[in-house]
Amino acid sequence: MKIVSTYPFDSGQVTEMNSKGIEVTLFKGEQELIDSDAYTDADIIIANHRTLQQDFLEKCDRVKWVQVAHIGIERLPMDYLKERGVIVINARGSMGLPIAEDIMTKMLMLARNSVKGIKNQLEHTWGRIGPFMNLSGKTAGIIGAGDVGTETAIRARAFGVKVIGVNTTGNPLPEFDRMYKQAQLNEVIAQSDFIILTLPLTEASLNLLDEEQFRLMKPSAFIINISRGALINEEILLDYLKNNKIAGAGLDVFVEEFKLGKLPAESPFWELDNVIITPHCAGGGDQFHDRFSQGFMHNLDLFLAGRTDEMINIRQFGKGY
Repeated sequence: MKIVSTYPFDSGQVTEMNSKGIEVTLFKGEQELIDSDAYTDADIIIANHRTLQQDFLEKCDRVKWVQVAHIGIERLPMDYLKERGVIVINARGSMGLPIAEDIMTKMLMLARNSVKGIKNQLEHTWGRIGPFMNLSGKTAGIIGAGDVGTETAIRARAFGVKVIGVNTTGNPLPEFDRMYKQAQLNEVIAQSDFIILTLPLTEASLNLLDEEQFRLMKPSAFIINISRGALINEEILLDYLKNNKIAGAGLDVFVEEFKLGKLPAESPFWELDNVIITPHCAGGGDQFHDRFSQGFMHNLDLFLAGRTDEMINIRQFGKGY
């Protein structure tokens, strides 16, 4: 059996896989993998969704399992992978904690007007930067109550935040004060001081926050998006931020960033002092390696034993996430 990976397993993990009779080839980056021919006879491929496209996969005669070290799978050719019977697994469960910490960081920075404070520091200016607000007593509407949303709810509650959420069923969850169905999204928007997007991008969630939803927002509301830029109508978002129709936003993702791999320097979002911009890094943290590799090794043992039905985080075809 052969594994090729752009994920940097450590030497101990490679040795463990070798002891199971597996040939492991690691690559330093996606282009190095693409430029090689080592992947064509691999049984398991771990790479980025930009790499795992149909033209690449058509050269892989033996592939049985593809793995991404991130959560989003909307770029993967799922119909093609389903046709070939290839198992698709993402990094769900590995990023909930760091992303939740990132969301809490953005909530606190927005509440404490930190963009202006940092600007003053860089300009060596001792000036007032208020007004401030407290998280305690505020309401956070978490749109998407999966791993990331649940971990965020736990941490927000510790700050005295009322946490309401949206999932597909509206069924109660112990980490949330109240849950709503997707059809009740507008009720959540109207109540929320922080509107937090933690759901995948699908055809159903494209422009989820559109003109109707923005009209319902409190003027004091903040938006935090760590998922995909296209969940929001960015033209309307920019208008509301520029004209202070909402208080601000913490954005880790953008429509152009998703296409280009970065937010262009000429983007008007850079000019706004009520926006916190981070470079699609919310899932980073010093514990990710352990969480991801443990999940992979767990699945690998089940795969080798022919117990694929027990593997975790297998993505369901047709759902888009």
